[in-house]
Amino acid sequence: MDCVVIGGGVAGMQAALSFRKAYSEKTVTLVDNESEVGYYRTLLPQFMNRTLPENKLFFWQDQDDPRFTIISGVRVESLERENRALVLSDGSQIPYRRLIIASGGRPVIPPVCGAAGIAGVFTVRSLTTARAARVWLPQHPEVVIVGGGLVGVKTAAYLASQDIPVTLIEKENHLLPQALSSQAAKLAEEHLLRNKVQLLLGSTIEDIQSSSGSISAIKASGQWVNCRTLFVAAGSVPEVTFLADSGLLREGNLEVNRALQTTDANIFAAGDAVTIVERDNFTPWTWPQAAVQGQLAAHNLYLPAPFSLSCLSRVNAMNLHGLSLVVLGIPVEGAERCVYTNPAAGVYRELYQVDGRIVGGALVGDITNAGKLHWMMNIGDRIDTDFTELLEPRLETFAKMSPSCAKLNQRAVFLPS
Repeated sequence: MDCVVIGGGVAGMQAALSFRKAYSEKTVTLVDNESEVGYYRTLLPQFMNRTLPENKLFFWQDQDDPRFTIISGVRVESLERENRALVLSDGSQIPYRRLIIASGGRPVIPPVCGAAGIAGVFTVRSLTTARAARVWLPQHPEVVIVGGGLVGVKTAAYLASQDIPVTLIEKENHLLPQALSSQAAKLAEEHLLRNKVQLLLGSTIEDIQSSSGSISAIKASGQWVNCRTLFVAAGSVPEVTFLADSGLLREGNLEVNRALQTTDANIFAAGDAVTIVERDNFTPWTWPQAAVQGQLAAHNLYLPAPFSLSCLSRVNAMNLHGLSLVVLGIPVEGAERCVYTNPAAGVYRELYQVDGRIVGGALVGDITNAGKLHWMMNIGDRIDTDFTELLEPRLETFAKMSPSCAKLNQRAVFLPS
C-alpha cells in the first residue's frame, strides 16, 4: 500500500483525501474501528437532540474511488515497523510504504462513571454512542453532564434548547477552563443559566445510584441529583496504546516534529494522537488543527523536504445555541490582557499580548474580525496600534491601521467552525 491511514476522524479523513489529490497515481487505505467514517463529531449534540438528521453529520460520502479503500469496524492492534505492517483485530495484516497515524483520542471516564452494567451512561465521542443516546433520551430526560469543556458545554446548550432538564458538573470554578478565562467564561455560564441549565462548578461526581439496572441519581459535592441519563464529557487522551511496542512513543506520547514526522521517516501523525515537539511540547487538540494537520501530513508523506506546520494555535469556533464564541488561545504567563465589553449586548472580547504581539484571547457574543485577529496572532508580528481598537467589533477597524495590518483586508483568512 502506498499510504495507509489509521483513523477515520477529521484528521485521518483529511489525510486520505489530501493524499489522493496530491498523489493521484498512488493508493491509500484507511482503517478505523468505527462502522462509519467522515462525520462531524462536533455536531453530535445537535444530532442527539433531534435537530439535525443523521445524513447532515457527514462531510464525506463514498465516491467509489478504486485507489481509495476503507476498512471499517476493525481495530489496529499493533504496528510492526520492521515489517512495515499493521496487525488488525481480525487477525489480518496490512503492509504499508508510508503510514499516517490519526487515531485520535479516547474518552476519559472517571472511575465512578464506569460502573459496569448500568444503562443510561454515555460518552460524547462516537456516532454509535450518539445513536444509542438519541433513542434513550426521550424516555429518560433528566440529564447530567460531567465535564464543562467545549464538548460538555455544547451538549448542555443543545439539549436544554429542547426543554430537557440538564445539570452540568465541572470540577474547576468556571466553565471552559482549558479555553477561556473566568471573565470570558462568565458569559457562557450566564447563557446556560438563562436556558435553565443547572451548573455545579467546583464539583466532581462522587457516587451513582441505579434502579432496575438504569442510572437514577448522581452525587456531586455532597448533594444527590436526579439523573436518568449521564453524559461523560470529561476530556480525552491520545489513543496510542497500540503503539506500545513500536518504539515510537516517548514517555507514552507520540511525538512528531513540526512537519508532523515521527522518529520513523516513513511515518507521520496528526490530530489528537500527537504531541508536537519543538522548543516546547504542543498539544493543539482542536477540530481545525486536526483538519489542517491531516492535510499537511498527507502532502509531506513523499516529500524529501517536508513543510512545517505554520500554525500551532488552538483557535476554535462554536455556537452555543445562540451564543457565538471564538477561542484564540488561553493566556500565557506574563501576558497583558486588553478587554472590550458591552454587557447590555452580551459581548465580552479580550486579547492577550506580550511585547505588542497577540498570544491569545477570546470573543464571546460578537466574533467580528475573528479571522483577522487569528491571522495577526499567527504571523506573530508586533502590532503598532492600540489593542483596544482591535477589540472593538467594527468591520472597518483594520482599514485605519498601518499598511502591514491593513493588508489583511486583501487576504482571505479562513477560520474553521
